[in-house]
Amino acid sequence: MKLTLVVIPLLAVLLAAPAPAQTPVPDKLFGVAGGVNGIWFDATGDADVEAAANVRASLSPHISLVASGARGFRARYWRYSGGVRITATDVNDKTFSIGLGYEYRGSDSAALKPDEWAGTATLGWKPWPKVFPPLVLGLYAWYGVESNTAGAAANARVAASF
Repeated sequence: MKLTLVVIPLLAVLLAAPAPAQTPVPDKLFGVAGGVNGIWFDATGDADVEAAANVRASLSPHISLVASGARGFRARYWRYSGGVRITATDVNDKTFSIGLGYEYRGSDSAALKPDEWAGTATLGWKPWPKVFPPLVLGLYAWYGVESNTAGAAANARVAASF
């Protein structure tokens, strides 16, 4: 069962990737962001506010390697994740995106254990692309394959791509 939960998402990522000769190079290969999360954990029923940082490296216009780290303010924990994400944007509205991913998530807090693989879903929106283009508002949710617990975060970030 655990092997299936790892193999199926990895095959989906590989099958979703177009042939290298047909893949356009993304105009911005790397991205960084920093901001604040409001977060909720199913396992503990707790909520917290976090300072967070994210990085991404684009493998294609829609597939990226992603990683993040966060520090909880109330419960004083560190949380991290890393994996792969497939994203899509509306061709007519580049200010909105959705993503599905598979990430390894961990923490130094016993209350947030186990460290495990999780399926993820994201929404991102740039509310004022002409006034303040780096601001991104987002929603992020995950479901742990080992613990069968979920979590969600709403965030505000300042992002840069290069």
